[in-house]
Amino acid sequence: MTEKIIMRHPTLPDHQEIEVPRDSMPHYTSAGWQLVPQAELDERAALAEAEAAEAAKAEEAGETDGLQSADATAAADEPETTEQAESTTERPARSRTKATPKKDEES
Repeated sequence: MTEKIIMRHPTLPDHQEIEVPRDSMPHYTSAGWQLVPQAELDERAALAEAEAAEAAKAEEAGETDGLQSADATAAADEPETTEQAESTTERPARSRTKATPKKDEES
């Protein structure tokens, strides 16, 4: 199994990164891509883990309120009115995939 690495390009925003096999790193570095430092990846993983723990605590604390919020969500999903969609009598636009034959100009 090939190990994956994360790379970014200096001309792109920092959040636009790619994950590539380690074996193809020379190909990408010759095109200007740079390896994202491992310290930055570890910091992101720690933040994600902390957020997941907070979400789990919030979900655990909100279990008693979960039934009430589920009912409110179900009511919000229902449409307010049951009007039928208006039917259109307009014809769809012509397809422009076929080019019209051009006449040769003779002067």
